[in-house]
Amino acid sequence: MKRFLILSAAMTLALTAVPGDVHAGPKGCPPGLAKKSPACVPPGQAKKGVTAEDWAERRGADYEPGDRIDDDHYDRLSDGDRIIIDGREYIVVQTARGPVLRRGDDRYRLPRYDDGSEYVRIGDAILRINRETQQVIELMRLADLVLG
Repeated sequence: MKRFLILSAAMTLALTAVPGDVHAGPKGCPPGLAKKSPACVPPGQAKKGVTAEDWAERRGADYEPGDRIDDDHYDRLSDGDRIIIDGREYIVVQTARGPVLRRGDDRYRLPRYDDGSEYVRIGDAILRINRETQQVIELMRLADLVLG
């Protein structure tokens, strides 16, 4: 009888388990923040009245490769720009070999391309876009950059 109860309880739990995708938030949103209200907004920002839409726009999260961006929606990376990535502030330094993100002694070089693309920022997000078509080529993450 005891085995039967344990087996039926285990089967009930297995049948009512919620798939992992149900609580998953937008791309790049940790599961803990996806459950919050507003979803995917850090608590400190939510207290300041930042909405999920504001936060996504600030992070550039709404853009995918192939999207076209109007001129008034982005700023070209400039020497001295301050960008927050993963809660840490980086300063943009323009060099002869292309832009570098600097934080203390750490330096992250943005790869240089000779394909007519340039780096822009939307809020704190860095994107590489085609200069002529203004289409997003890729979203840059700190992990994608070259240290040094």
